[in-house]
Amino acid sequence: MTVKNKIIAVFGCKHTTLDLIMGLLRSDINIDYCVTLTPDLAKKESVSGYFDLRLLLKNLNIPCISVNKYSLMSDYDIGTISSLNIDLALCMGWQRLLPEWLLDSLKIGAFGMHGSNKPLPHGRGRSPLNWSLIQNKSLFFTYLFKYNCGIDDGPIVGMQKFDITPWDSCHTLHLKNTLSMIKLCEKYIPKILKNSIVLKPQLDNDVSYYPKRIADDGVIYWSDSTINIYNLIRAVTSPFPGAFTFLNGDKGSKVIIWDGVPFDSRLDWSESNSGEILEVFYDKSFVVKTGDTTILVTKYEGIRLDKNNIGMFFSHSNIKRKEWIGLPI
Repeated sequence: MTVKNKIIAVFGCKHTTLDLIMGLLRSDINIDYCVTLTPDLAKKESVSGYFDLRLLLKNLNIPCISVNKYSLMSDYDIGTISSLNIDLALCMGWQRLLPEWLLDSLKIGAFGMHGSNKPLPHGRGRSPLNWSLIQNKSLFFTYLFKYNCGIDDGPIVGMQKFDITPWDSCHTLHLKNTLSMIKLCEKYIPKILKNSIVLKPQLDNDVSYYPKRIADDGVIYWSDSTINIYNLIRAVTSPFPGAFTFLNGDKGSKVIIWDGVPFDSRLDWSESNSGEILEVFYDKSFVVKTGDTTILVTKYEGIRLDKNNIGMFFSHSNIKRKEWIGLPI
């Protein structure tokens, strides 16, 4: 699809950004520019799941604009992006608010995704996919909406639902969300470019916000239920920093757990306590007692366990449990 004299730019720095671009190109939606980050800036900004797009964009003949600041507030960023005369900006894999100067410069506007396990305005804010896994939700509502200066409060273009299954992780949910973005863009970008779209303002009731999560929030409390621990592991696995624990309470013996599954509730370990290593198998996977049953850890890094570790304990090493005040439910 080609609309004369309409310049489209994608803002992003993750694999989801590339997937969106490829999906749009398949639908004959031409991308004129991609605004992204260099690896050094991504490292400085602690961007989880960063993907260096520059070489692939070059192969696709899409000009790449590497910015100086993630906030887009440097003189270089303002001057360079302003000179592009962008009509329409699409955001995917860009975890910062777009500044007011940029929104004001766009002839059509900026559009991106946000969603939650209930319809907006429930669950605006940070990491809604991760939080939905932690809260053991089974459905996600994701929206294509127009950006305002506020946090995820812009008018809605369209909505797509998808399942959150017991086998999903933050990675698979990002894939579902990316496909949703592609499908919504295929449907609505032609209308947006022709100014024939009807925007629906968000409701003012039931407004809630998810808080920011940091790497330390991945600590495991083994007295929790198996399902709660499993949900934490799958919510913060790669590309995020991972769930973690400490062998015998030693912070120098940190183990990052990338994958695991609820194991069993009938085998008798009634004499054991939560956090105890019950078995280590030939492939170095191991079983840990939780607050109610057991969990099998299948992928991890740090200390490699063996049979000598059976009977030892994992713990949170006196890291105080964070209280999440006002968390959307």
